[in-house]
Amino acid sequence: MIHQLKTLFEETAKTVTGPLGIGFKDLNSGETLFYNGDMVFPMASVYKIFVLCELFRKQKEGSFSFADRHTLLESDKRIGSGILELIGEGAVLSMMDYTMLMMVISDNTSTSLLQQYTPAEDIRANLIEPLGLKDTLFVPGAGLCDYYGVTVEEYKKITSEGGRFHARNGSYFRCVEPVNKQSSPRDLLKMLSLLHEGHLIDADSDHQILDIMHKCQTNNRIPKLLPPGVRVAHKTGSIDHLANDCGIVCTDCGDYVLTLFYNGNLASEEEYEGSEWTAVGDRVLSGLSAQVYRIFTDHYRK
Repeated sequence: MIHQLKTLFEETAKTVTGPLGIGFKDLNSGETLFYNGDMVFPMASVYKIFVLCELFRKQKEGSFSFADRHTLLESDKRIGSGILELIGEGAVLSMMDYTMLMMVISDNTSTSLLQQYTPAEDIRANLIEPLGLKDTLFVPGAGLCDYYGVTVEEYKKITSEGGRFHARNGSYFRCVEPVNKQSSPRDLLKMLSLLHEGHLIDADSDHQILDIMHKCQTNNRIPKLLPPGVRVAHKTGSIDHLANDCGIVCTDCGDYVLTLFYNGNLASEEEYEGSEWTAVGDRVLSGLSAQVYRIFTDHYRK
């Protein structure tokens, strides 16, 4: 199986000019395989996994309760993915409601609000450093507009007029800025493996975290071409042509971790200009996921 996967990863990488990073772990046997496993990629919204885990850690220590309620204010709102940016202020939601919105539809307003309880320095001190995630950088800032090189006002104006951004080869996509949220296939695989084992926070918390991740509604990558009924606990990340998806695939033959990163903003001009947003990443990652599933299940059904 590992030899087949190695060939698959190498052949898939030849189909794109943008950097491709892959991590795989067979949770039955513990075998792992990487392609560009230590290459650093912008996480985009994959970083919300870290926020989610730190929320559960903080809740366990009694810093807050998921039943606590917060009134949405205009100052809470953030641009980008999600729905709360469009809702009038005054809505009262629980901390669990905001958590679900962050993970299920990747709501940026919810994420910003929740990060008031999970500052970056705590995520570094409580998760990244103890776990030895050497490729992971989690620094405040590096918002959506930084990647595009525009102000919030410019972003709103351009998007309201139906315009699009061109951010190929930007410094944030190249991971050369000191302020960024970036990681590698190997680091995300390690974190997800610990969650599966119940060794990240504690067995109950880790189970609840994965249950929330099973509810993700952005299913155009790892889950897209899998057979109906196959459950995937995952989180995607997208900015411009960057397309990531990291998760655990649950099959009737056992489970495996798959961490996928495609940096389409560093692709050739032809590949970048020829793709509508994350179209190349969606196609490549969903096709790769389907082949990994076939190889994995064929191996255990023989």
